[in-house]
Amino acid sequence: MTPRPLRPAHWRATAAAALLALTTACSTGASVSDAEYYLDLSDEPMPASTAELTTVDGDPWTFADVADDRLTLLFFGYTSCPDVCPMTMADINLALDEAGDTAQDFDVVMVSTDPARDTDEQLRSWLDRFDPEFQGVRGDIATTVEAAADYGIAIEAPEETDGGYLVTHGGRIVVLLPDGRAAGMFDEGTESARIAELLPALRDDLL
Repeated sequence: MTPRPLRPAHWRATAAAALLALTTACSTGASVSDAEYYLDLSDEPMPASTAELTTVDGDPWTFADVADDRLTLLFFGYTSCPDVCPMTMADINLALDEAGDTAQDFDVVMVSTDPARDTDEQLRSWLDRFDPEFQGVRGDIATTVEAAADYGIAIEAPEETDGGYLVTHGGRIVVLLPDGRAAGMFDEGTESARIAELLPALRDDLL
């Protein structure tokens, strides 16, 4: 992946109110060990999944292919999710806006848990609503379930039900080291402000 570009001024302006609210918290410096909403695995990172997937651009991709000079925020979700997935991606996007220049040390990858319906075009278009720099990755569902399990994320293959189509997604945002190992996870539902305040500490501790 190419380095994450500096965000345009008008993007930062939309987060001005949130940035103001964070000023006091950020000035004191958030501690990874004290963050109750973050599971710190840095002493014994989870091994990188060896699952082989494909980017929305059609390029082969493994979890060891994440940037070697940045951390990666990883989420397992799907584009037709009505609530958790879009909210999670929106929180990640806002957190990076709020984090300012620290955002340059983070990439974002979403792995589709509904690859049969999340075509390359659909996944790319959906992620573009949040940030064109977010990477979309797909694979067959068996490989996707395996990859999620490698990081302790429990998902299941989509299932047709009476009058519906049941798809599962992850809840946590996984923080990957440059070699694809998992150094920690944000709890499901962690708000953007809390993510943002911890990003500088994660960068300083892990890069």
